Amino acid sequence: MDDDDYWNTSDTKAKAFSFDDDVLSPQEILAIGQKTYPGQKEESIFSSSSISTVKVAQIPLMSLVTPKVLDLILLAQSGKDPAQEQSQESPETVAVTLKRLVLGRRCALHVHRTMKSKTELLDGAVAIGDGNAILTVVLFLIATLNKKLVYELLSSRLIALNHYISFLQNEGKITELTDLLTMLGRSPDAAMAHFQHAVKTQGNNVDGLLRKVTNILANHFNQPGVDAHQTKMVDAYVKLLEWQKLANLPELSNRSALQCLAYTCSRHWTEGAGAAMSPLTLGQRQQISPLQFDWVVLNVHAKSGKWDILESLFTKKDWLGRSTVSSHVPAQCLLRRLSELGASSRLMAACLAKLPSADERLALALNYKVHCVVIQTYAKQKDRLALTNYKMTLNPQSEEYILAENTLRDPSIKWKN
Repeated sequence: MDDDDYWNTSDTKAKAFSFDDDVLSPQEILAIGQKTYPGQKEESIFSSSSISTVKVAQIPLMSLVTPKVLDLILLAQSGKDPAQEQSQESPETVAVTLKRLVLGRRCALHVHRTMKSKTELLDGAVAIGDGNAILTVVLFLIATLNKKLVYELLSSRLIALNHYISFLQNEGKITELTDLLTMLGRSPDAAMAHFQHAVKTQGNNVDGLLRKVTNILANHFNQPGVDAHQTKMVDAYVKLLEWQKLANLPELSNRSALQCLAYTCSRHWTEGAGAAMSPLTLGQRQQISPLQFDWVVLNVHAKSGKWDILESLFTKKDWLGRSTVSSHVPAQCLLRRLSELGASSRLMAACLAKLPSADERLALALNYKVHCVVIQTYAKQKDRLALTNYKMTLNPQSEEYILAENTLRDPSIKWKN
């Protein structure tokens, strides 16, 4: 009989080991070594005479059985139930549950039925500071307690409250969020949550967003305690949506007021006040501040290379015929931006002339290399040495070099050095 025929006989199959179930009962564990097999001598390795041989040969016990099986053998010999013993070793206390939550292990939250136990779970999670554990416990409390009671617990535990609020915001559960905030006496926050959710979910649908925000303004921003500035802001947003609906341009859908202003400056600059698409009309309608208006105009026209518009808008002649800049943007900020955008020396010089301090004017002129202002300032200070040294840094035969040379030769200037 060959090997395959031998292993396929019914008698052999009956004697063969089965590996289908690797879980042994205590009785089966104790029976290991007591059963003799064909060809085995009476004195097996488990017999008393073989034990001494094993000791002499120093064969490790772990080479015969695994630690898990050895533990089960010892447990079975003690007469204790393994399942009961394991349960007694690790009761599901608050500390054990929190440890398992932090480690990401499975835990039985349902065993904590008393209010005291649930409160300890929440306080323990907050003390540990693990966000996932805090949120898991809060959701467990929401599922097993009255919501009002949970909200009262959260109101005195701001860390847990903020985690739950963030969860509701991220999940888009606006009803639960506003109920929570309203019950906590935070009506302004509830109103803003409604507003933010509407803007976030409506996308570029101007008509739908306009209807929703108008409804929110009427129903939520008229509540006591709502900040007047927030109400004014939402009202301005409704007006912007109305203007966007009137413009009926996809590229303007759900854009900010300043983005819409930039569009009108670029495409409709020549339209006068009163026209729907005029920058001036939009600025007045949305109450855009003069500073914001000037900043948008500056960037739009400078990037388009329309310096003539900027010069006519921002410069004016004083009674002596000198050009100065008239802008609501602070001079230093305006200078920096003009330099970044590549403004002409004439416009930079006009901007510098607005600075009252000669020292500040000179420092900025040197920094931005506005040579004519540097030369004029040294001449006013009658500093011949400084002007001479500065002339040496200029390109010979350049306009600035010739201006410096002519200034140094000016007989009307009484130099101090």
